[in-house]
Amino acid sequence: MQAWTQERFSYTGKYYQLRDVGVTPKPFQKPHPPIYMAATTAETFPVAGRTGRHLFVGVRRSSVEGVKQSVAIYRQAWREAGHPGQGDVTLRLPVYVGSTRAQAIAEAETSTVQYYRRLGENLRRSVGRSGTAASEDRARMAEELANVAYETLLRDWVVYGTPAEVTERLQQLIDELDLSGVILEMNAGGLIPAERVLNSLRLFGEQVVPQFR
Repeated sequence: MQAWTQERFSYTGKYYQLRDVGVTPKPFQKPHPPIYMAATTAETFPVAGRTGRHLFVGVRRSSVEGVKQSVAIYRQAWREAGHPGQGDVTLRLPVYVGSTRAQAIAEAETSTVQYYRRLGENLRRSVGRSGTAASEDRARMAEELANVAYETLLRDWVVYGTPAEVTERLQQLIDELDLSGVILEMNAGGLIPAERVLNSLRLFGEQVVPQFR
């Protein structure tokens, strides 16, 4: 931020030291472009709020309900720090569209289940590398994801269905979380064949996107 807002600056940190340097060109936006921060742990949401960073949050380590709680904590910290507004929130989550609900659910099942169970395994491996509270949180989530049922993912973690169903659910999330944007994971797990992903994307572009214009 100093580099963006000052002609020349110095910085002394743990890993980097800079002496009387300047960065050009300066940003067009003044005083600087909006800064976004990705948050995944309980500790990072209030940090993002206190420092006035806009938020990227994903339905990965936490269900939609967990995201709602985290966003509330973020916005409370934002307000308590005296920042104007309430901070932009962009939500990343798996979305898959089919001509029928049964088609969408069936085509995405294997890939989606593997995706979340792999996340659980990665979390399990990282337990103990951070503080006690963070380790306990990771261990709890790792256990939950290791045994998660597809029905639970469909209810609480992903948005799959017909264009009308996906539209309705996304609108609900936009309203409940006052979202500024949504990032779509169209192939959570990476195992859905390309032609099916393209069909899902086509249905989304032709029948879902127009509902939000």
